[in-house]
Amino acid sequence: MFGSASPFGWKDFKTSEFFKNSEVFTRGHLKLSRLLSLSLAAVGSSASARVLQRRHEWEQLNNRVAICVDYDDAYSAAIRAGMSFDDLLHEASHHGATHISLPELTLNRLRTLGRLTPQVPSSPIQSSPRVGHWNYLHGDPLLVKQLVPELLARVPYTQARLIDQHTLAFAGDLPTIGEIGLGFDAFMAQRIKSFGLDVVPRPVSYAWPEDDLINLTLAQASVFGKLIAFDGDMILGHEMHLQTTFDAMEREGLTLVYFAESRHQKGDWFVAKRRAPHVVLAHRFTPQEMIPLDFHAAAHYWAHLARERGIRFCYVNFFKVLHATAPLEGLHYIEHIKEALEHDGFVVTKDVCLPTPIPAPTKEELSWIGLTSGAAASSAVASALKLPDFAALPLTIVGTGVGAMLPHYEKARNELEEHYAPSYAPKLIALAASLAPIASLNVNDESDWLSGALLQGAAASAMAASTSGGDYHLRIEEYRGFGLDWFAPFAVAASTIPNKGLRIAALTTLSGLWFYMSQRGIDPFARFDPAHAEGHTHHLSAAARMMGDAKIALGPQPSRKWFGLGAFASALSLVFASNGQKSLASVAALASATGNTMGLVAFRRPERALKVTLKESLPSLGAGVALGVVMVMMKRK
Repeated sequence: MFGSASPFGWKDFKTSEFFKNSEVFTRGHLKLSRLLSLSLAAVGSSASARVLQRRHEWEQLNNRVAICVDYDDAYSAAIRAGMSFDDLLHEASHHGATHISLPELTLNRLRTLGRLTPQVPSSPIQSSPRVGHWNYLHGDPLLVKQLVPELLARVPYTQARLIDQHTLAFAGDLPTIGEIGLGFDAFMAQRIKSFGLDVVPRPVSYAWPEDDLINLTLAQASVFGKLIAFDGDMILGHEMHLQTTFDAMEREGLTLVYFAESRHQKGDWFVAKRRAPHVVLAHRFTPQEMIPLDFHAAAHYWAHLARERGIRFCYVNFFKVLHATAPLEGLHYIEHIKEALEHDGFVVTKDVCLPTPIPAPTKEELSWIGLTSGAAASSAVASALKLPDFAALPLTIVGTGVGAMLPHYEKARNELEEHYAPSYAPKLIALAASLAPIASLNVNDESDWLSGALLQGAAASAMAASTSGGDYHLRIEEYRGFGLDWFAPFAVAASTIPNKGLRIAALTTLSGLWFYMSQRGIDPFARFDPAHAEGHTHHLSAAARMMGDAKIALGPQPSRKWFGLGAFASALSLVFASNGQKSLASVAALASATGNTMGLVAFRRPERALKVTLKESLPSLGAGVALGVVMVMMKRK
């Protein structure tokens, strides 16, 4: 990724010469503070390695993905294709679907579907209703008969009854009563299951959801399926009855389908936090998101989400207008999703519950990992301020001590935190580790460079280990850098610019960008973290295809492929500085900050398997260090 090594004399370099000239790394006196930092970071890294080994073993099992087809889309496709719904269910199962959603019945929904129509009977009820006015809905006898007990159980004051075998009567008004969930179509659930598909109930949310209504709906939902995907933009019970929702889900053994990518449902985080690990990460494309995609691209994007973002539940809508040629093309879409997932090593199955126990560092292990982060942060401060060793040494002792003590001070401070346990220590440990790129700046000699490069690897392991665990794998808790993880390294690198005007302009620009992005919650480097959905482009023109592939290869994504740039550019900065080329040294320092920052971003994504992250970051880091060694040895010649 850094081009041919021959311009730097690689072909003339011999292994024996490396050992003969090993004093390159010993003639520079390694400061005692740096030696202490490296020693403590090594101790912390051993704890990180144990955690990451358990995580890697667990990730081998966490490779199961479900494909759930939206009920309404499947039903519409069957109608437009002129086939029975049973035939479509059979084909969906055959093409790779594992689940079909099952919306909760409401009077509003049944009216929209035409299964109920307002119709005044020949003999209306003459008595006055308890509330509102009398309403009359005409429909299939089996349907209206089912709705009467559901209405009486939930809202008895509606005085629901049958006027005749086709007509339902109830008191109130349709806008108020029509939105309330009335359970699920048991006959349809049975039909779905008869084709080997599982049901995913979709409870609706509505105004004033009382505890008894929530309990009844979730108890009924549990009969048909244990994966619950709440309908709409709000969790049933949000916000004043979420405790009831949580208690009912726990009592019925329900698993939350958590749309962590879109986060469009209010109240989802609170339920996910309390229900973990009974949570499955899910995604559903909005109509707007589907516009630029065809089903081939969308299928690869589903595999990308499973690989990079930990999605294990694909809630699939059919293409209906753009890129849609026929109603049954949705079946081929399902098949392509399955093939793309299996190509990436996933297993498409109905059972997507997380394997347990989910690996997480113990408090003692997290304390040892804190040594690494404390060492990285203290080295960063010492490097940024160019502290002499007599000042850097106590800073290192204090920094590592604070890092080690952080997990022991974390405890619930109030009743709210007892229900929603805080996760401050892992976040602070990861944030401290993210400052490690600064330790590779302002290097004075070869020993400084080598210790800085080693700290990057230790910091990466600390970040990955501290953000392991159920809440982090399920994206309930996420790393928070507050912009300091990129601003601090770039600010230190910019402070090395020799021209005062340019230095002030660079620092001012960085400060403005940091303020702007932090106010809007923008993480500029996180967007470069995931790899492209596909490793190549699909253009009809060979030239356009080659250009597209080149953009993918040389573009910023995924950020982990640039990890080695940090070590290489740091060595280059040292060489330029030793030759008095301060301007070029500053440019190389900025490149070093970029490479190390982009490399570390990859290790704060626990939802992605370690082997995926390491596949590109390790070769990059190895190449960067190797080229850095060459540059440092050339400097000595």
